[in-house]
Amino acid sequence: MGAIVQQFLQSLIIFVGFLVVCVAGVLCGKKFRDKKDAEKAKES
Repeated sequence: MGAIVQQFLQSLIIFVGFLVVCVAGVLCGKKFRDKKDAEKAKES
C-alpha cells in the first residue's frame, strides 16, 4: 500500500512540475506577443 502512495505522490510532483512549466510558457508567450503587437501598432 505504501508503494502505491509513494508512486502517486511522485507522479503528482512530476505533474505539478510540468503544469508550472506550461503556465510559465503561456505567460511568457503572451507577454512576448503583446510586446510585439505594441511595437507593430507604434510603427503604423
